[in-house]
Amino acid sequence: MKKGLYILSAVALLVTACGKKEEAIVVKPKKPVVVSVVEKEVVSDLYVTDGTLLPQEKVNHTLDSQGTVVTVLKQNGDFVKKGEVVVKFKDATTEADYNAAKFNYESTKNNFEKFNTLYEKQMVSQLEFLSYRDAYTNAVADFLSKKSNFEKLTRKSEITGLIGNLDLKPGNVVEANKTVFTVVDENIMDITVDFPGYWLNSLKVGSPAKVKVSDLGGKEFVAKVKEINPIADSETKKFPVKLSIENKNMELKDGMYSKVTIPTEKRDGIVVPQAAVFIRDLLSYVYKIEDGKAKRVEVTTGATAKPNIEILESELNVGDKVVSDGIFGLADGDEITINNETK
Repeated sequence: MKKGLYILSAVALLVTACGKKEEAIVVKPKKPVVVSVVEKEVVSDLYVTDGTLLPQEKVNHTLDSQGTVVTVLKQNGDFVKKGEVVVKFKDATTEADYNAAKFNYESTKNNFEKFNTLYEKQMVSQLEFLSYRDAYTNAVADFLSKKSNFEKLTRKSEITGLIGNLDLKPGNVVEANKTVFTVVDENIMDITVDFPGYWLNSLKVGSPAKVKVSDLGGKEFVAKVKEINPIADSETKKFPVKLSIENKNMELKDGMYSKVTIPTEKRDGIVVPQAAVFIRDLLSYVYKIEDGKAKRVEVTTGATAKPNIEILESELNVGDKVVSDGIFGLADGDEITINNETK
């Protein structure tokens, strides 16, 4: 009987042992990453704003009186030198006024010179002399005005540059004070932005800036501070700052929209590569390397100085190592293997 019980017990133990599943021991592979060293670097805040490019020189050419187009010698985009004729006009009234003013000027000049000699010899009264002098003075002013109007009928460029806004044909009548063409000198381009007062003392003439032009596919240009207005704009309460850019390849054009970035006050800070910072639930983090593992550390970022970014608040210190490549799929506490190390 006992022998039977022993056999049943053995069978039961065998069945129980066979029914148990072996528990697998899973070993997570180490994640390959690239790490960078936290460094100390001089950084500065960046003021970013919008602006529109304008040529350093731009002159709208007008007529002081009405005129009818006789000849158009240039077209839009043409290069023109200062003093070169662009359009010729005619106007009977302007020509007649000029001839009359010229005749009056020459007549009053002769009378003035004659009576000036007589007055010096005390042969005419001062009152009589002054009347001729005043008539001559008025004739000179009128003649110069009418002469300017007449000479502008042969409209010359007042600066050297490129022609624009020229849309005239022979026979067109142009009213007084209307722009007949524009000349721009695009060798130097200007852009004026409003700058906040609390950073104004960090700025000086010659300070660098960057201008990104959207019309040129976001191409960046180096600019310099040309002029700082010490008086704030009454509406924006900011200070107008003018930047200048050398337009070496003549790519920049009047009216192009741009994004302006101006570095401000400098300071010592600690930086990591921008690629090391990632966002989770609207918070910024980096993975710090500790004991061969990735430790997720919350950070507060500051100024951006590509390819780095400033870290304002965190437990990071200069010399610490952070993951700069291989963040995707990495979790807090993962063991890592360093593929290479960059600074």
